Amino acid sequence: MSSILIVDDSKLNVAFMENVLRTAGYEDVQKATSAEEAYQILGIYNNQPPRKAASVDLILLDIVMPEIDGIQACTFIKSLPVYQDLPIIFLTADRVHFKEAFGAGGMDFIEKGGPDYELLARVQSAIRLKKEMDSRKAWEEKVQKDLQLAKHLQNSVLTPPLIEPGIQIHSSYFQSSEVSGDMFYWKMFNNRQCGVLLIDVPGSGIAAALISMSIRSLLDGIVGMYRKPKEVCAELNRQMRMLFGKTRRTAYFTAIYMLIDLDKKQVEYFNAGHTPGMLLASDGPGSRLNVTTDPVGMNENVNVNTQTLEYDDATRIVLYTNGLISRPGSNPKVVIGELEQYAHSLLDIDNEKFLTKLARLSRNQEDLCIVSINLDRTAE
Repeated sequence: MSSILIVDDSKLNVAFMENVLRTAGYEDVQKATSAEEAYQILGIYNNQPPRKAASVDLILLDIVMPEIDGIQACTFIKSLPVYQDLPIIFLTADRVHFKEAFGAGGMDFIEKGGPDYELLARVQSAIRLKKEMDSRKAWEEKVQKDLQLAKHLQNSVLTPPLIEPGIQIHSSYFQSSEVSGDMFYWKMFNNRQCGVLLIDVPGSGIAAALISMSIRSLLDGIVGMYRKPKEVCAELNRQMRMLFGKTRRTAYFTAIYMLIDLDKKQVEYFNAGHTPGMLLASDGPGSRLNVTTDPVGMNENVNVNTQTLEYDDATRIVLYTNGLISRPGSNPKVVIGELEQYAHSLLDIDNEKFLTKLARLSRNQEDLCIVSINLDRTAE
C-alpha cells in the first residue's frame, strides 16, 4: 500500500486533496500543516535524519508556507541520503517559483484548483517511479552483498605465503572492483620442488572473476597431478575449452607457470601470452620470462613451448599482472625496462618490503597481483 504525505498550511486544501486521494483508493494518507510537522512524520528531529526512512512514498508539498517554505523544506529533505529518492510534488497557485522548485529537487508540480484527474495522474506517476526506484535499490543492495560475498570467497582461496628452506614466496593483491580476474597459486612437492602459477583474465569484474575462480577450483588437481609446465599448460587449455569453449566470445587468460627445482637450481616455465616475469640475480644481469606460447583457452590445439633457466644463490623471481605496468600513452617495453631496473635496485631488502615498494608503482586503479619468489640457498 502506498503512503502519501500532504504538507500544506491550508487545512481546507489538505482536506480536499485527502478526500480526492482516499476516494481514488489511497488509504494511507498522512497530513502536516507545516514543514516542521512534516519533519516529525519523516523521523527528522533537530535536523538529524532517521537511520531508516519513514514509510512515505510521496510528498505533496505546498510552496508558500510560513516559517519554512516548501522550497527550503524540499532542499533539506533531499539533502538527506535516506530521502534522496523520495519523490516530492509541489503544490502551487502560480508558476513564479517553478525554477527554484525544480532546482530544489522537486520532480513535478500540481496547480491548486486543477481537475482531480490531473492530481491523480501525477500522483500515480510519482508512486510508480518510487516503486521502480525502490526495486532498483533493493536489487543493487543485493548485488552489492553478493559481490562482497564473492570478494570474501575469492580472497579466502588465495594461497598463503610460503616460507621453506631455500624458498620464500609472498604476494601483493589488489582488486579494482569487488572481484578480480587475477589469481595466483603455488604448491610444494617433496620439499625440493615448487610449482608457481599466476593468471590474468582480461577485463575485470564478475565475468573475469567467474573464469578465474573456475580455474582456481581445478588447480589442486591439475598442478598436483601434472607438475611439469608443458603438461600443466595443456591441461589448463583443455579445461578452459571444455568450460568456456562454446561461449559466443572466446574466453581465455594469460598465465605464467614455473616448476622450481631447488636441488638442480633450475626454473622451467611456460609463459602463455603474459607480461614477462623477472629473474633477478644480485651479482649479475637478470633474465626475462618471455612469452613461450599462446594464451590459455584461445586455441583448441595449443603448441606448448617451455624454457629452462639456471639460477644462483640470492635470486629473486617476480611475476606480475598487467596492472603494474599499465601507463596510458607509454611504450610497454620502456615501462618494463624501468620496472626491472627499479626491482633490481631493491634486491637487498626483504621480500615483503620489496613487494610493497613495487606495488606503489601502479598508477591506475586496475586489478593488480605481484608474486615475489626469493631463492636463497643460505636459508636451507
